Amino acid sequence: MRRTRSIPTRKESSAAAAHFAAEPLMDRVGFLIRRLHQIHVALFVQQADGMDITTIQFTALSVLHQLGEIDQSVLAVQVGMDRTNVSEVVRRLASRGYVKVRINPTHGRRRLIALTSAGLAFLKKADDCARIAHDRTIAPLSPLERQIFADLLRRLVREQNSLGRAPLRLK
Repeated sequence: MRRTRSIPTRKESSAAAAHFAAEPLMDRVGFLIRRLHQIHVALFVQQADGMDITTIQFTALSVLHQLGEIDQSVLAVQVGMDRTNVSEVVRRLASRGYVKVRINPTHGRRRLIALTSAGLAFLKKADDCARIAHDRTIAPLSPLERQIFADLLRRLVREQNSLGRAPLRLK
């Protein structure tokens, strides 16, 4: 049987807050996650130099490639973004001809998003950049450590997904 730990409330953790603030940054998981994200994004931008693509745009194109035409709200939950931000991502991708947007015929207030042939061709070029950035991000780890690291990240995301501002739709 799996034991779950309760998350301390603000009141319970307020006494420890001053002590935690004294902890070195390199001992803080949240700081390390944010910093690793910055490093990964920098590696992606370096690899995709001149391609004018962000990591979230690559992710959105990837989901559209995997799922085909989908509702914009489905895209939002697939990539873990709120609807407002995903609509800006879609707008930018559509303005470059990488996705097409049409009104959902069964629900006139919803929009369907699909990858275009230009979007697929662009995704194929960007795919190498993403793969290299991925590989460089985890390069210091052994193959076994890479698997363990990915497994632990997946576990943290799955078990705490509902706490995020825009939870992912997990399979």
